[in-house]
Amino acid sequence: MTSALKTIKTKCGFTLYEVIVVMVIVAILSGISIHNYMAWIPGIRLNGAARQVMGDLIAARMASVKENVSVVVMHLNNHSYSVTAGSGTSRIKDLQQDYPGTTLSFTSVLFSSRGTTSPRTLTLQNSSGIKTITVAITGRVKIN
Repeated sequence: MTSALKTIKTKCGFTLYEVIVVMVIVAILSGISIHNYMAWIPGIRLNGAARQVMGDLIAARMASVKENVSVVVMHLNNHSYSVTAGSGTSRIKDLQQDYPGTTLSFTSVLFSSRGTTSPRTLTLQNSSGIKTITVAITGRVKIN
């Protein structure tokens, strides 16, 4: 009767060879994906910097209309700019902190109290390429 209650032992688990094969496959795939990811980083940084500058320009235009004052976005050096409202309060933005390797060039943008400005083109550049931001006479900001 006791022999009838005995169950047949089944093998479960992985062999050492199976584990080693899986580890080798994971290592190869990780090496390939890290290389591709590292190639994408400059492009990601350039897009992020362009979105940050565009957001600051839109915020400057909205502040000029809301507060009924002129707002100046001034180019300081190849990676930083300042936003100065009519009251004289100024905020300095540095792209190198969040987006290393990205440079910026433009002439100052002055938003009138109506939100209009002279047309401008801002250029951002890094090792992945160039992005331009255009500011229309109406104050519309667009990444090209």
